Amino acid sequence: MIKTAKRNCFAAGAAVVSALAFVTPGHAADPIKLGAPVALTGSLADEGGKLLHGYEMCVDAVNAKGGVKVGGEMRKIDLVKYDYQSDTNKASQMIQRMATVDKVDFVMAPYNSGATKVTAVTAERYDLPMMSTAAATPSVFDQHFKNLYGILFPNEAISDAEAAYYKKAVPGLKTVAIIAMNSLFPKAIGAQLKKSAEKEGLQTVYDGLYSPDTLDFSNVLTEIKAKNPDWIYATGFIQELVLMRKQMASLGLNPKIVTMNAAAAYREYQRNLGPLADHVTSSAWWHGSVNYQDEYIFGDTKKYDEVFQAKYKQEPSYLEAAATAGCEVLAESVEEAKTTEHAAVRKVLSSKTFNTFYGPVKFGPDGQNKVASPVILQIQNGNFTVLAPDSVKTGNVETPLQK
Repeated sequence: MIKTAKRNCFAAGAAVVSALAFVTPGHAADPIKLGAPVALTGSLADEGGKLLHGYEMCVDAVNAKGGVKVGGEMRKIDLVKYDYQSDTNKASQMIQRMATVDKVDFVMAPYNSGATKVTAVTAERYDLPMMSTAAATPSVFDQHFKNLYGILFPNEAISDAEAAYYKKAVPGLKTVAIIAMNSLFPKAIGAQLKKSAEKEGLQTVYDGLYSPDTLDFSNVLTEIKAKNPDWIYATGFIQELVLMRKQMASLGLNPKIVTMNAAAAYREYQRNLGPLADHVTSSAWWHGSVNYQDEYIFGDTKKYDEVFQAKYKQEPSYLEAAATAGCEVLAESVEEAKTTEHAAVRKVLSSKTFNTFYGPVKFGPDGQNKVASPVILQIQNGNFTVLAPDSVKTGNVETPLQK
C-alpha cells in the first residue's frame, strides 16, 4: 500500500516535471545548421579568413536579433566550420561529412571558382543548397544544379567596365599584356579581359598563363617588358601577385597602368607591399563607399562597414561583404519560406529579389546573381580610391605605375 502510494507520487511528480520542461518559455528551438568549409591554412588562408569573417558578421547579427523566424519560432544559426587547408578535395570531403554526419541545413561554398565548381557536385549529390560567395566565372554555374546559388555577378561585367574606363581615362592607351594564373577564375577573367579590350580597340601584345605557387616571374616579366605594353593585366591570388609586383619593380617595369585582379582589392596586398602597392588597380564586386539599404539586419552599407570595422579593426573588402550577404540571403529565404525544407527555400531563392547592404541580389536561371554593379579601385598613398562608377567615385586614375 505504501509502496504503491510512493510509485503514484513519483509518477505524478515526473509528469509535472515533464510538462514544465515542455512549456518552459526558455526552451530553445533547434538551431539552423550552416556548414562552411573554410581555408584557414595553406595558400588560400588570407582569402579563407575573409570568408570566415563575413560569415561571422551575418551569424552574429542574425542571432543578436533572436535568430531566424521559422514559422512560429525563432531559430539561431549554428556555424559548422572546418579548415580544408586550401585543398579542394578536402573541401568536398568536408561537405560530404556536413551532409551525412553534421546534418547541416545549408552549406557555403569554398573560396574561388574552381573549388566551387568541384564541391557543387557533392552538394548536389546530397541535395544540399550551396551558397557561393567567391565565384564569378559563368562556367561554374553552367552545370545547372538546382542547389547552387552565387552572389558574385559574371566576369564579363567586370572586364567590360575596366576596359571601357581605362580606354577613356588614360590618354594614349593602346596595348595590353595579360598574365593569368592557370586556375578557373583567373584564367577565365584574363580571357574575358582580352575580349573586352578588343571591343575597345586595344591590342593584346602578350597573353600567357602561369602555374599556381609560381616562385619566379622574372622570365615572363622580362618578355612582357620587351613588348612595352601600356597596360599590364595580371590575375591570380594574393601571394602570387604580391611576388609578381615585387619582381616588376626589380626589373624596372613601369607601364601606365597595372591591374592585379582581384588581389589588389584586399588590404593584405597593400600591407605586404607598402609603397610598391601604390597606383596598382583592381576591380571589385563591392566597396564600402556604395550606398544600399538593407532592412533585414544591417540597415545599410554604411552601418555594415561600421560594425565590421569595430569588430575586426579593418575595413571589409568585397569578399567579406559577399560572404555576409550570401548567409543573409539564405536566412531571409528560410524566414519567407517559413521552413528549412530545401524545396521551399529554393523556390524563394529562385524568385525573390533581395535588397541587401551588398546591393540587389537576383539569381538567374543558372543560379548566378544577374545584378551587375562593378567598382574600379586604385591604391593611392596607401588608401583605396574609387575610380568608377561615377555615383561613388572618390578620385581620378593616376599614372604611370611609378612616378
